[in-house]
Amino acid sequence: MSGYGQFCAVARALEVLGERWTLLVVRELLMGASSFGDIRRGLPRIPKATLSARLRALRAAGIVDADYRLTETGSALAPVVRELARWAVTTDAVALSEHDLDTAALTWDMQRRIDIDALPAQPVVLALEFSDRPPADRRFWLHLSRRGVNLCRDDTGAPVDLWLTAPTETLTRWWLGESRWTDVLGHPEVHLHGDLALQRRLPAWFRRYAFTPDALAAASG
Repeated sequence: MSGYGQFCAVARALEVLGERWTLLVVRELLMGASSFGDIRRGLPRIPKATLSARLRALRAAGIVDADYRLTETGSALAPVVRELARWAVTTDAVALSEHDLDTAALTWDMQRRIDIDALPAQPVVLALEFSDRPPADRRFWLHLSRRGVNLCRDDTGAPVDLWLTAPTETLTRWWLGESRWTDVLGHPEVHLHGDLALQRRLPAWFRRYAFTPDALAAASG
């Protein structure tokens, strides 16, 4: 017998949404993922078979359609995801730990939260180096232009305009809205090289994490 066997609406909702990874798949779709590959880049640790199974379950529940789009029922989960994030941000029960640090997930979120209108007229290549990560997860390249944004894990040979080296936790906490850009630059292990005018404008290119404390406060307002 599957399920909780309870009339409670919370129990019935969890029968659909309570499995590991399920709500994170929904989060990725809410954030704009539109393909199997996009979802996996946002959830780099999910096994392919698990993602396939979760998508089948979400389709069966009428939450996702065959084209990786949320239905009206699925889109209605947006405030649920937001309030879970608010709970995590405002409690110490789920504090950020070393286990939570993932450069692939972080850089993917960064590339989809670019403010295209804030970018300079000319294309820019920003290289990110995470000083505390093994070689396979250390270097990423963001190719930024008003025509589009690309995240690369391999050096394409394009000239780098800005090179940022930082510990993973330092950049992650800034991304989450827990620290200011000046705090990042003041860290002894952070180094930013390149065009000085671009250095000054860099933080304005990013809208940062969708659930920063400021973003959550604005949603409440």
